[in-house]
Amino acid sequence: MRISYLGPQGTFTEEALQRYCAIHGIEGKRQPISTIDGAIEACMLDEADVAFVPVENSLGGSVLTTMDYLTEHDDVALCGEITMPIRHYAWGIPGSELAGIRQVYSHPQALRQCKRFLTDRLAQADCHETASTSEAGRWVADKGDTAMAAIGGLALGQTYGLKRLTDEIQDNTLNVTRFIMVRHGATSLTKPEGEVHKLSLLCELDGLRPGSLYEGLAIFAKRGINLVRIESRPSKGRLGEYKFFFDLDMSTGYDNVSAAVEELRQTATAVQLFGMYQSIAVE
Repeated sequence: MRISYLGPQGTFTEEALQRYCAIHGIEGKRQPISTIDGAIEACMLDEADVAFVPVENSLGGSVLTTMDYLTEHDDVALCGEITMPIRHYAWGIPGSELAGIRQVYSHPQALRQCKRFLTDRLAQADCHETASTSEAGRWVADKGDTAMAAIGGLALGQTYGLKRLTDEIQDNTLNVTRFIMVRHGATSLTKPEGEVHKLSLLCELDGLRPGSLYEGLAIFAKRGINLVRIESRPSKGRLGEYKFFFDLDMSTGYDNVSAAVEELRQTATAVQLFGMYQSIAVE
C-alpha cells in the first residue's frame, strides 16, 4: 500500500501512522509530504492509495486545512482514524545532559505546550522556533553540539538517533490528536461487513430558515444517536451560510443510523457521506 502523510519524517503524524499500521497490519511504502493539502492531493491523483493527516487536537481544536479540503471536495472518503496522546520529550546528541543545554529548538506549538518545563527546568536556555519538531531534531543532530536540544516525540529521537534527556515534559497530559486515513472516491450508505464505530458526513442546511439546524439535530436526538463531533465551516457562498460536519456514533446500530441519515436528506439541502470506519485510541 502506498501511503502519503504529512511529513517530514520524525513528526507525531509519522508516529501515529506507524502505530495505526501496526494495529491494522498494514505494510507498504510511506511517502512524507510537506503539507496536508499535498498529502491528500497525492491520494486524489492516485499517486498514493491512501493519505494520513491530522484532523483535530484536544487543545488547539480542528485542523482547518484538513477540514476545508474535505469541505471543498466530493470525491474523498474516510476509512479509519486513530487518536494518540501528544507526548513531548527533550532530545540531545549522545553525550549531552539536561543541565548543559543552552539552546532549545522546536515547533512553536510544541514550545508553548512545554512552557512550564522550559521555565522551571531550562530557564538558562534560549528557545528557537522551527517549521516542525522534526526539523528541530535534524538541526540538533546535524550540529552535534551538546548544548543544543530539540523538543518532540518518540519518532523524532528514533529518526535522528538522539538521546532522550527527560521523561514527558508537556504541560497538559490530556493533549491528544486525532488522525484520519482517507482514500480517493465517493462512498455510499451500505451495511458494513465488519465492525465500525463512526459515520462521518457533511450537510448543508437552509441557514435562512429559522430552526433548520435544530431540526437537523433533532433527527439524531430522537433516535438516541450520539453526535460525537459537530463542526461548522463557511460554505464559501453567501455570508451566514455554513456546512456542518457530523460524526455519528454507530453504537445504536446501522439500521437506526441509516434511517436517520435518510431523514436528514429530506431536511438538508445537501448531504455528503464520508463513510463508516473504525476508530481506535492508543496510549
